[in-house]
Amino acid sequence: MNTSESGALHGVRVYQLMNWRRFPEAIREAENWIAEDPENSDAYGMLAQVHLKAGSYDQALHWSSESLRCDPENPIAWFVRTITLYSQGEEKLFMEAVVEAQRIDPLESHYPFLKFNLYHKKGSLKEAREELDQALRLNPDRALYLAADSYLRANSRDFESSLASEGMALFQDPEDDQTFLHLAWAANRRGDYGKELEFMKNAVRIDPADEQIRAEYLSSLQKKYWFYRVLLMPFVVKKRLARWQFLLIWIVLWLVFRPLVVLFLLLYVLAHWASRLMVRVQVFGWRSLFRKIS
Repeated sequence: MNTSESGALHGVRVYQLMNWRRFPEAIREAENWIAEDPENSDAYGMLAQVHLKAGSYDQALHWSSESLRCDPENPIAWFVRTITLYSQGEEKLFMEAVVEAQRIDPLESHYPFLKFNLYHKKGSLKEAREELDQALRLNPDRALYLAADSYLRANSRDFESSLASEGMALFQDPEDDQTFLHLAWAANRRGDYGKELEFMKNAVRIDPADEQIRAEYLSSLQKKYWFYRVLLMPFVVKKRLARWQFLLIWIVLWLVFRPLVVLFLLLYVLAHWASRLMVRVQVFGWRSLFRKIS
């Protein structure tokens, strides 16, 4: 078997093991590939990708650099590098990396999607819309991008279009935790807590080890208690009003009905913590009240 054929087999094997989340085996397979062909940039790039998938960001950056040493335009290495810098919150370095990554691979749809996420978190909705539209132009059938579109439209109070994008995302039969997470966020923005919980159940089923997903799933479970949902009604109304309108209503209520507003806030706090304790007991049992949940 020649080097090219052996490398192709190694690459397939690393990719399979990585997707099966058998990270130690995937790392060993990539290391064997490197040992056989130490100047193969794809081998280093795949090793970097495994470390990225496993959450070892420093190692992912190190091996992506080794890949770029062999080939400064290796698309795998640039893909890993941009995602790693994004995940680490290195905004300036990420933006520098993504410009070069898009020059090398302008058809990679995930680059504008990452930029969409960054702009959206900063509240730059116009730029976020432009980047997400570009991602959808490059890959119009990807469920994750359609779910993000549903979330973005829900944030803009365009609930009808949000539901349409949700339907298109589900039509793709997604099996991706981030897709369901974005759909849950969209449902929350629309005030549809039943759907939010349904989507969070799917997200936690797919990736039960993800701390963010676990935390948001437990938060969604709280909303199944009627006494907590009743006290959330003002926040449902908020989603359908401009911010200044919502603030004005609260100011007027505070000036005219101050004792009732104080009572509402106290009840809200009590309902929040009571429902949180009930969820904790439901999921982890009574003993969880006396120990820390990892």
